[in-house]
Amino acid sequence: MTTPAPIVITGPTGWIGTAMLAYLSRQPGGWAERVSLFGSSARQITAADGTALAMRALETLKPADLDGAIVVHLAYLTKEKVDLLGERRFSDTNLEIDDQLLTALAGAKPKSVFVASSGAAMLAATGRDRHPYGMSKLRQEDRFRAWAVKTATPLIVGRIFNLAGPYINKIDSYAIGSFVGQAKRSGSIQIDAQVPVFRSYLHVDDLCALIVRAGQAGVGRPVPIDFCGAETVEMSDTALAVAHQLGGGIAIGRRPVDWSKPSAYLGDFTDTKVLAMELDLPLAPFSAQVADTVHWIEVSGL
Repeated sequence: MTTPAPIVITGPTGWIGTAMLAYLSRQPGGWAERVSLFGSSARQITAADGTALAMRALETLKPADLDGAIVVHLAYLTKEKVDLLGERRFSDTNLEIDDQLLTALAGAKPKSVFVASSGAAMLAATGRDRHPYGMSKLRQEDRFRAWAVKTATPLIVGRIFNLAGPYINKIDSYAIGSFVGQAKRSGSIQIDAQVPVFRSYLHVDDLCALIVRAGQAGVGRPVPIDFCGAETVEMSDTALAVAHQLGGGIAIGRRPVDWSKPSAYLGDFTDTKVLAMELDLPLAPFSAQVADTVHWIEVSGL
């Protein structure tokens, strides 16, 4: 039986990081002893199973921390920070975050690396949206890909599109979370989108499993790949799925729609499916994703 490799996670306190720690806690064998966490500051965090874990400041990361490890790079300023910080500071801060990891990697031999990119990088690459966040992500992809080629290290740069499932944060920033909140407060759901909005969701637990299993197997990809769902759903489908899960005859309303301007933020599911097949991992359908998201919000009292 293969001994699990140590895992280094940067930025473990967001939605994906929290879900990742919960996923690892459910795996057999001692997990906390082989996980090292790095964030913006040194402090203690608590995993979903109650395990207390020490998080070190990212600036203290050393090559020895990374040798033989599966490295999961989640640390990054999110899109909304552009307006708060300004484009220059936003860009410089993210460059510094990546610099800290790349500097440590320069003297290390990790087992594999996963970099959490975004569908925004695809929009930037195709010229559909040149927002500073997507441009920064595109630059991040190029930097880590160049390092991986130079060092012959297995790397997956994952362009993450839409997620669902437990440990969701910033509830009102996501359609499913917003719809659940509306339904619970008023017994109805109001869709504000005035154009058709198409999305496809991946269960956050499946994302974590894909990352860890690929890292353990040393699976890499030469170009960025998309992490998204198989089922394309419009915003009205998402609202109906939430209403069905909650029950109780929840009414759904919507403002007038301009049908000529659909919004489609969709990745190539082929990338996700091929990796899942390679790793022998079944993926949760949209109905299960909504059910798990609703359940998490309910039990968390959010």
